[in-house]
Amino acid sequence: MTLSLVLQAIFAGVTNGIVYALVGMGLSAIFKGSRVINAMQGEFSVVGAMTTVLLLTKAGWPYPAAIAAGALAGALLGAGLELAFVRHMARKNASEDSFLLLTIGLALTLSAGTLFFVGRDGYLLPPFGEGVLIVLDAVIQFHALWLIAIGIGATLALRAFFHRTSVGLSMMAASIDADGAATTGINVARMRTYTFFLGGLLGALGGILVTPLVAVDYQLGLNLTLKGFAAAVLGGLTNPLGAAVGGLTLGLVESLAIIGISSSYKDVVAFTVLIVIMILMPNGILGRAGRRGG
Repeated sequence: MTLSLVLQAIFAGVTNGIVYALVGMGLSAIFKGSRVINAMQGEFSVVGAMTTVLLLTKAGWPYPAAIAAGALAGALLGAGLELAFVRHMARKNASEDSFLLLTIGLALTLSAGTLFFVGRDGYLLPPFGEGVLIVLDAVIQFHALWLIAIGIGATLALRAFFHRTSVGLSMMAASIDADGAATTGINVARMRTYTFFLGGLLGALGGILVTPLVAVDYQLGLNLTLKGFAAAVLGGLTNPLGAAVGGLTLGLVESLAIIGISSSYKDVVAFTVLIVIMILMPNGILGRAGRRGG
C-alpha cells in the first residue's frame, strides 16, 4: 500500500463524506425540529439533481439558474411534505412509527415517479471545473475540490444560521421546548415547516454536487438516505452539525476499506464500523455535548 494510494483514498473519502454529511445534516435538522425520521431524505437529492439536469439540458437554462432551481425544488418538496402530511398527522398525535412509514411510502412513490417520467438512464451534470490536481501522484478533480469547499461553506453557514439569526434561534427554541417557545410568541408550526425546507435544501445541494461525479437515477435516493442516516447517527441524530463529522468519518472508512480489503466489502466494513462506534459511543462521536448541539 503506497502513500499515493492512501492519499487517493483520502481524497475520495472526503469527497464522498461531504455528500453524506449534507444529506445527513438535512435529515438531522428535520429530526431535531420535528422528531420525524425522514426516510425520503435521499429523494430530495434526486429531485434537486434531476431538476437541475432537466432545466439545463431540456429547457436550456444557464447552469447557475438551473442549480438554484434544483436546490429550491428540493427545499419546496421538503416544505410541501410538512404542510401536506406531517402537520395534519401531528394534529392527530400520530406516532413516530406512522411518520416513518409515511416517509418510506413517499420515498418509494417518488422513486417510481422518477422511473416513470425520466426513465432508467442515469444523468450527469457538467463539472464545476475542468481538469485535475495531482498531489504526490494522487489525483483529485477540480470539481471535487469545489464540492469540498461548498460543503464546508454550507456547514459553516448552517452553524451561523442556527446561532446568529433570529429564525435559526427560533427554530432551535421550538425544537428544544415547543410549548415554551409558543408562549414567547414563536410560531412553532412555521418553524417546523422551515425545518423541512432546510432539510430539503441540504439534501438537494448534496445531490447536485455529486451528480457531476456519479450519475443520478431513480435508485440513487435510497443509497443516499442510508448513508446520510448513518452520518447523522454517528454525529448524534439531534445535532445537524455533528452529521458533518459523521459523514466524513463514514466516507473515509469506506474509501480506506476499498484499498485495505475490497470494493465489494466497502459497505459491509463501513456499517460494521458504524455498529462498533454506536456500541462504544451510543451518543455519537461527539458524545452528549455534541448530541445537544445544533
